[in-house]
Amino acid sequence: MNDRERWDCAIAAVSADYAALPSALQGEVKTLATAIRGARRELHSLAQEMGSGTICASCGGQCCLRGKYHVTVADILVFLAEGEPLFTPRFNRDVCPYLDDYGCMMAPSLRPFPCITFNCERIEELWEPERIAAFYRGERQLRALYGKLEQLFAHRAGAARRMAILGYNQ
Repeated sequence: MNDRERWDCAIAAVSADYAALPSALQGEVKTLATAIRGARRELHSLAQEMGSGTICASCGGQCCLRGKYHVTVADILVFLAEGEPLFTPRFNRDVCPYLDDYGCMMAPSLRPFPCITFNCERIEELWEPERIAAFYRGERQLRALYGKLEQLFAHRAGAARRMAILGYNQ
């Protein structure tokens, strides 16, 4: 199975499992998805306020060169629960498949955990200790929200299969 087939299978499996959830459980997933997006926005804002966009543009996003397996079931669930259209990764290139000619295909509030929580040394060395502490508090909060969403959804049939399709081992 190639990467595109793996992606299509994962999207189909997660979409079917999400659609089959009782409405109360879909509501819980939606609540967590909204909280995850808010936490991602906050982390992105903390970095942007210190000029990370300029720094990232100047290095060409070297940290984004690889990232094939960054998207998880939880990330797909956020797209589904929030009614956001899914994009088509570009697996035929030797860089992160979630980059297009203009940068990341995902808005910051939809980016996977590693993408929204990583700051290189060039960025963090500009931050005062309070900002670093605030960022890592936010990272822990986001990690906890992911854990809740994964735990909630892991009880559904096929969770291990979905993770394997995406290239992850549980």
